[in-house]
Order: sequence, then C-alpha cells, then structure tokens
Amino acid sequence: MTRLDVYLKDHFKTRTKAQDAIKEGRIKVNDIVIRKPGFDVSENDTVYIEPISQEYVSRAAYKLLAAFDAFQIDIKDQVVLDIGASTGGFTQVCLDHGAKKVYALDVGHLQLDADLEKDERIVKMEGYNARHIDSEDFKENIDFICMDVSFISSKTILEALFEKLSFKHIAFLIKPQFECGPQALDKHGVLKNKKIEEQIVIDLKRYMMRYFRQVQTIKSPIKGRQGNQEYVLYAKEVR
Repeated sequence: MTRLDVYLKDHFKTRTKAQDAIKEGRIKVNDIVIRKPGFDVSENDTVYIEPISQEYVSRAAYKLLAAFDAFQIDIKDQVVLDIGASTGGFTQVCLDHGAKKVYALDVGHLQLDADLEKDERIVKMEGYNARHIDSEDFKENIDFICMDVSFISSKTILEALFEKLSFKHIAFLIKPQFECGPQALDKHGVLKNKKIEEQIVIDLKRYMMRYFRQVQTIKSPIKGRQGNQEYVLYAKEVR
C-alpha cells in the first residue's frame, strides 16, 4: 500500500502540489473522490486525476481567479504590483488576464517559478519588504495591486500603499488567522470563532471604504493550508 500523495507525486511537480490536488477534490480512487493525502492505494486501485483548463504554479492562484470571475476585474494592458508573489500564482493570473507588466514583489528570494522567470513582462523584486514601498521603486504608475501575505496584518501593508502609491484598484486575500491575535487560534493555528472571523472582514471592508467607493468580498473557494477560511476583497473607484 502507498499513500495517495506519494503515489501521485510523479504526476505533479512536487508532493505538496499533489496534496493540494487531493484536497481540492480533483482525485478519484475507484470512482470515489478522496480528499485525504494519507489515503492508502494499491496497484489494483484505479486513480483518476481530474484535469483543469490551466495549470497554475500555486493553489493561491485559484483564489485570485475566483475574484476575477466574481467581480469581472479588468486589468488588460495595465501595470500590476503583486505583493507576496512567492512562486508567482497571482502574477500568472494577472498575465493571463492581459496585464502589460507585473512587478513580482516578495520578501523572500529564489521563489518565482522557473518558467515565469523567463517572461519579460515580469519584473522580480526579491528581498523587498512591502512596508517600505516607495513610488520611486517603479518606472510606471501602478494600476492594479494584488496581495497575498502571511504572518502579518494586511492593514500594515495597506497603510504603506495608501501613503506612498496611487493606484486604481486592488484585490487581496483576507486571512483572519493573521488578523486576530494568537490567543484566538487553536493549537493547529485555526480560527474557529466565526464571530471574530466575520468582524475581521467587516472591519477591513470599512477600512477600505475610506479609500474606495466600491468594496466587495467573497469567500475564497480554497481554504488556507491549515483549514482556515479566507476571503478575497476587491476595491475600486478611488475616492
């Protein structure tokens, strides 16, 4: 017997991506959807991988993709700043939707997917802390910002963005588990108090309404790796 994620790792670039596919319900064993990476399979089992129309470099890409679909976000020929770019999932979504250029900013190094590194429309900004952002860092005005950050309150970075940059619209992940204090999380790092979760979303929407006339949110179709419910906020029409 072999763990399902181990069995699938040759079909995906990494075992982590195999686990993501399992959790997303894309894997069937003997015609039954299996969502547990540790599920045991044998050579007698029939394993089916549900194809997707576009393979993105990270699971986070599908969170932003849901917002593009829900809010009909138009970034054709726009200059984009992707904060917390990591392997480039958000960047990839933006390029697929016609972005002219994407500044891929991340505090880390050597994370951007190798294929995306070859794309001349992407400007890598590695080892860069978004809290220290400045308009002089960019050759053009930024039209659209997308953001996916962890272990920090998104408001901390938003304050720097509003102080230093002018932009037309923004979409970012709300991760309640990083907006509340650690005392609100269980031992696995999961926020289970729905009232706290809902209040965090309400507070961030109110905050964004100070800068934009239209502010909308949706639940992310994919939860965080620990099982936390996340949201995508989209704001447009600058006040």
